[in-house]
Amino acid sequence: MGGAGSGNENLRACIQYPNPEELILVGLLSELDPNLVAQLHSLGAEVRPCSTVLRGDEPQRTLLKGAAQTSLSVAFGILASGEADAVVSSADTKAVLVLGRSQIGTIQSLKRPAIAKAFLGPLGQFYMLDLGANLHCPPNLLQQFARLGSAMHQSHGGPDFNVPARVGLLNIGTERGKGTVALNQAAELFQSDCGIHFIGFIEPSDLFAGLADVIVCDGYAGNLVLKTVESMASFLRSQLALLEVGTDQLQSLAAKVDIDRYNGALLAGLEGVVIKSHGSASERGFLHAILQGKACVQGQLVRACTEALANRSIES
Repeated sequence: MGGAGSGNENLRACIQYPNPEELILVGLLSELDPNLVAQLHSLGAEVRPCSTVLRGDEPQRTLLKGAAQTSLSVAFGILASGEADAVVSSADTKAVLVLGRSQIGTIQSLKRPAIAKAFLGPLGQFYMLDLGANLHCPPNLLQQFARLGSAMHQSHGGPDFNVPARVGLLNIGTERGKGTVALNQAAELFQSDCGIHFIGFIEPSDLFAGLADVIVCDGYAGNLVLKTVESMASFLRSQLALLEVGTDQLQSLAAKVDIDRYNGALLAGLEGVVIKSHGSASERGFLHAILQGKACVQGQLVRACTEALANRSIES
């Protein structure tokens, strides 16, 4: 029910999903287009009603004690029961985090989940986390995020993908001693952890240079980077739209800066696949968020993350 389209835009995306019979849709039927609901029923999707929806400004206490019958809470209940393999939602990020941790839980030994997202670089996809779930991260939490990111890299390559992820730590410089004390302590943890292939600090100017498969940062810096990248991509997309279309090179470039194609962020570290879509995402953008959720399930992401955190001890 989240997003600018009051749920109907998301329903249109579900109609475009290649396998609508796989979908369980949770929503407030009185606010949804009955024709879209009927069409999805005819395509094999299951629609389950809820009695209320979130407004997006609820405090944490309300989310934990008064959100039981909301669409998001019902969807998490379906995931927790094992009836579904993933949840995709346009709801407020805070609500997804709070209800996700409450109803799904986090992977054992993980301190807090992170918001993670894949970006397209010159050598293919790379992952960045945290992008806003934890504004301030102690060194050992960044270490856990490095392992989660490495697991995401492995999951994307498939269960038999054994190439270790190159992990970089976002900083204002590459030299040792640059940045905060916490970042330098985190770098020491990364370096001593045999489960992390640490390549050193990475500056923001090198995010898209292909130097790393995973880039770790705290949620404050990560959210600033994310919104800057999205803003620049939107600007480039608008400028490309003014050019004459016709060349393969131009179409390829337009695809690379297509924010709809990369809509959706993973709440890494929960005991289930949870994808947070932009509230302003288009029909096509929400479709890509659903496809991302399916890819995470097929790549056994939760299992990879669980193993990454369980196999080696974390510094306290």
